[in-house]
Amino acid sequence: MIRQGLLIFPDGQRGVELVSRRVARLRLLDRMVRTMTRVGVEQLAVVVPAGGRRKLSRLPRRLQVEVRFLEWGTPAPLPFAPQGEGLLVVLGEYVHHHTSLTELVKGGLAGGELVAQVGAPAQPGVFTQVRATAEGVQFAPGEGTDASAGAFLCSAALAAPEDLLAGREEVWAWLSRQARGRQVELRRPAVSLWRRVEYRRTARAAKNRLFSQVTKSTSGFISRHLNARISIPISKVLIETGISPHLVTSLLVMPSGLATAYLVTRPDQYAWLAAAGVLWQLAAILDRCDGEIARVTLSESKFGAWFDTVTDNIAYLCAYGGMLVGLHRVHPGSPFYLYPGISAICAMLVTLGIMYSYALKTGSGSLQNYMVGLAKHVPEEQKGGYYRFTQRYGFLAKRDTFSFIFFLSALANALEFMYWFTVVGVHLVAVGVLISQRKMLQGYQHAAPQEGAPHPLQATEPRS
Repeated sequence: MIRQGLLIFPDGQRGVELVSRRVARLRLLDRMVRTMTRVGVEQLAVVVPAGGRRKLSRLPRRLQVEVRFLEWGTPAPLPFAPQGEGLLVVLGEYVHHHTSLTELVKGGLAGGELVAQVGAPAQPGVFTQVRATAEGVQFAPGEGTDASAGAFLCSAALAAPEDLLAGREEVWAWLSRQARGRQVELRRPAVSLWRRVEYRRTARAAKNRLFSQVTKSTSGFISRHLNARISIPISKVLIETGISPHLVTSLLVMPSGLATAYLVTRPDQYAWLAAAGVLWQLAAILDRCDGEIARVTLSESKFGAWFDTVTDNIAYLCAYGGMLVGLHRVHPGSPFYLYPGISAICAMLVTLGIMYSYALKTGSGSLQNYMVGLAKHVPEEQKGGYYRFTQRYGFLAKRDTFSFIFFLSALANALEFMYWFTVVGVHLVAVGVLISQRKMLQGYQHAAPQEGAPHPLQATEPRS
């Protein structure tokens, strides 16, 4: 694993502007330090021009990375001894999503001495084309599919920036000279998740590229194909205000859920019920925004994941309680609605207790990982019919699906249908969790030593 890095901003006024240029709220300096830390870099040297910003924001200082600054025109060796595993070199005018850099780093040097990441640019313009030759590597401006992504893996022998800094040599010339007579590889990632940032329009393109990767693999169908179309434009606006993901949850998501719980207590008034459905669906859409902002700003945390999960479940419980009060108001003397509703709330509390216990033991702040673990850690031969039923229809219990069904039911004035759908669904989920909990923990404990401990930030990524 490559744990050392070199981030190079251009010399002169252009470099001064790029260091402080913002892409999706973060300055390029902060963004690329966070990105390189995310892919495993623990020691990072940053080359900046004279007068360029050197102060990092609060989060990178809390990360497990040692950052040292080097200045153009001042010959200085790397502040750490290059190791045999190599060095990740990234040019500061390129914005990367961490997944493409992770793919590059995981591949390692593979016996070579320079690996250049290339790809077809997704934006118009002339880019630096890369060509591997018998003598090393050649860089030249042009258009084509083998454009440099501004990211390289260098062997320890090539990692010597003193002459680059002293002579203020152009980076491409320095790389070409360092790689002369050495084995070079061009590596193309599965998806080119990078943008070169020169001015505001390209900064917006980089922001759009980052937001194109915010949807999680565990997101449901409604979340991916409906809610995301609304939440991502909202998040793009919110992120520029400086609002934190926690404030999005506290000021937008939670109040919408609690207002729904209040409105649904009066289902005899259609306007109240319809407003409850709209607000609950809005809460589900806004619930994506806190996670989208956290992922784009690379500020996910275990606290954030738990905060999001706990507030979601408070809203769920309040909404279920409000629904029960509403049905009891419509049918005041009927135990047919009261007792099944109370039973469902008790079943939900038991289910949440088990799932929270599993989340604590596995180090995840997302209860969605319980369903992921069910598929991953329990062997197929140990899964009975109920396991398969839960896996197949578990998407109905996800917030995006449940909220959309509630929204449609409220508009159709069909709260009783939604009530029984909820009562039956909660009990089915509770039975599935009770049956699976023991095998889930056994499967996780067996798999964890083989899979290894996750990266500190990777473990906190599941934030809605």
